[in-house]
Amino acid sequence: MKIRKKGKSRKQHRFVNYLFKLMLYLLIKPIKLLLSFSFYLLKFIWLLSSYSMHLLCSLIKRLFKRKPSNPALSTLAEIDKMNGYKFEEFMKHVYEQLGYSVYHTPKSRDQGADLILTSKERKRIAVQVKRSSSKVSNSAVQEVVAAKGFYKCTKGIVVTNSYFTDSARQLAKANFIDLVDRNELEKLINTILS
Repeated sequence: MKIRKKGKSRKQHRFVNYLFKLMLYLLIKPIKLLLSFSFYLLKFIWLLSSYSMHLLCSLIKRLFKRKPSNPALSTLAEIDKMNGYKFEEFMKHVYEQLGYSVYHTPKSRDQGADLILTSKERKRIAVQVKRSSSKVSNSAVQEVVAAKGFYKCTKGIVVTNSYFTDSARQLAKANFIDLVDRNELEKLINTILS
């Protein structure tokens, strides 16, 4: 009989031990879950706040970043640093943005035109592009007059980052050639930027 009592008490002891562990598990598990949830929640809040601070800082930097009053002026300063071919490429891009189909003539033997524009109405325009640190003379106008005939264009334009001499203006007027000087170029660039 004593053996049976020992057996029962062991079973009872195991059962009580099992119940105790089950109760501990049932009590501790939700606390662990709650703590781990709050840890992840805190981590999420921290990440969200650090990302928000990053966005806020970048917004403040953008707001207080110095912007030129006229973006075309900074572009003109960049043009002044370009070589002639880069300026031609730049003008090609400008005219494409204005809706023209643009053909960039070869570097040599261009017959006086650097760009040939074709409008939506299929009108062709010869463009002579001159990047210069001094006033552009009438030779540029003469070149585009020749190119106008060679490329069978209805119009001719001379574009420069500088200004034109009086003789160039007179020759252009007599041959119905449009001149785009520094001021007109700035307006053209502003048209694209706005």
